[in-house]
Amino acid sequence: MNTLIVPTEFPTIQEAVNSANPGDTIEVLVSGGPYAGTTVSTNDLFLKGIGNPVVEGSNNGFFLNGVSGVTIKGFTIQNSVHGINLSSSNNNTIEKNTVQNNSVSGISLLNSANNMIENNISQENSVDGINLSSSNNNILEKNTVQNNSVQGIWLSSSNNNTIEKNTFQNNSIHGITLASSNDNRIEKNTVQNNSVSGVTLASSNNNTIEKNIIENNDLNGITLMTSNDNWIEKNTVQNNDLNGINLLIGNNNTIEENTIQNNGSDGIGLERSDNNTLERNTVQNNVFDGIELERSDNNRLEKNTVQNNVFDGIELEGSDNNALEKNTVQNNVFDGIELEGSFNNTLERNTVQNNSVDGIELLGSFNNTLEKNTVQNNGFDGIEVEVSRDNTLEKNTVQNNGSDGIELEVSHDNTLEKNTVLNNGFDGIELEISHDNVLERNTVLNNGSDGIELEGSDNNTLERNTVSNNKVNGIDVTSTSEQNIVIKNTALDNDDIDLVVDPNTNTVANNVCNTSDPAGQCESGC
Repeated sequence: MNTLIVPTEFPTIQEAVNSANPGDTIEVLVSGGPYAGTTVSTNDLFLKGIGNPVVEGSNNGFFLNGVSGVTIKGFTIQNSVHGINLSSSNNNTIEKNTVQNNSVSGISLLNSANNMIENNISQENSVDGINLSSSNNNILEKNTVQNNSVQGIWLSSSNNNTIEKNTFQNNSIHGITLASSNDNRIEKNTVQNNSVSGVTLASSNNNTIEKNIIENNDLNGITLMTSNDNWIEKNTVQNNDLNGINLLIGNNNTIEENTIQNNGSDGIGLERSDNNTLERNTVQNNVFDGIELERSDNNRLEKNTVQNNVFDGIELEGSDNNALEKNTVQNNVFDGIELEGSFNNTLERNTVQNNSVDGIELLGSFNNTLEKNTVQNNGFDGIEVEVSRDNTLEKNTVQNNGSDGIELEVSHDNTLEKNTVLNNGFDGIELEISHDNVLERNTVLNNGSDGIELEGSDNNTLERNTVSNNKVNGIDVTSTSEQNIVIKNTALDNDDIDLVVDPNTNTVANNVCNTSDPAGQCESGC
């Protein structure tokens, strides 16, 4: 194993390479540069720049052609087509080089595997900083990739690579792009100030994006398009101009334990994306919705904290069969949770509080189940059901909201059962122009107006509800409401009249109350 010195012993790097044997070291002194590009076809060579010599002005600064065990370290490679180009070359190391101002890529790998690309600066190249094509099992670590005219790093049909602890910044399109690339790991990188998205996956599956800082990009922080079974975990995604994380036709992905904040549109947006899991994320201070699902079905949202967003906390639009469970949705400027044109969703054990408009709103939404939620201290209604049918509200606690506890407006065939509705600013439960609903075994206490009010609402059933200590009437079925069934309720100690209902146009029987209008309808009082 010999050491060959350029230019002392050989005037060019190429002549030294041509004379070297496997295991030799070639030291290149800065004094002889700038040097022309070099093709390396011998295995196990160590090309070491002394004083950071310049290689420039060739098709390739260094071209590794079908070799292994080669190390390129300590050079500035510039003004070539490709700075460093590996073709069908495996188990090589590219380390501590500056690769800049090349007309295509800074560092390019084609059909090359098990290489280490470490501690390089790849900048101001006319296309990509680093490009991998059909290249697997490579490690790219601690590189700075910046100010390139297209991508920071581009992986095409490249699998099982590790991209770790790099900085990707100020690139003209994406920081990191994977196209048709699977089973890669993107971990602990800083991806910032890129002109489109920070990290983009297109038709790429089973990748892990973990513990990255992704910020200040001009589009989305993370974008997945037609990409499935990916894992996005423990990232900080902030201050991006559009969405923090955006899934477009992406299925079976897991988004878990991320902090997603201060983005210019939604925190997390799913469009036409099904069977994804969003769990234990903190989604806050985004300019539109915290989490938005659009035409996205069978997703699971669990144990997320969604707060201080400028529009809704969580919005489902045209999205069916989703499960929202144990989320905390608070301090959002509009609704806590809104369902619009969305069917067969389950909202269970969520805490929805301190939102400026409604806690939970259903608009044109059918067959949803709201169960065991705590909905409190919202600025308007706790739960509003508008132009919606066949929904079930069961065992919810709805309290201390600024307007009604639960309001049904132009809604029918809904079931309200075993809810606790108390201390709301106006009515506990209000039905307006709503028919064929069932209110059964609810506890309605201490609300600022009526306990239960029906206005312009027919054919509803009120049975076995407990309605007490409300500031106006207990149960008030106005004269515009007919053919309702009001039976076996307990209405006591309300400030005005316990039971107001016309028995000539409604069925009234077996109610416990102290006062009624017309008089004589109370079975007994306490």
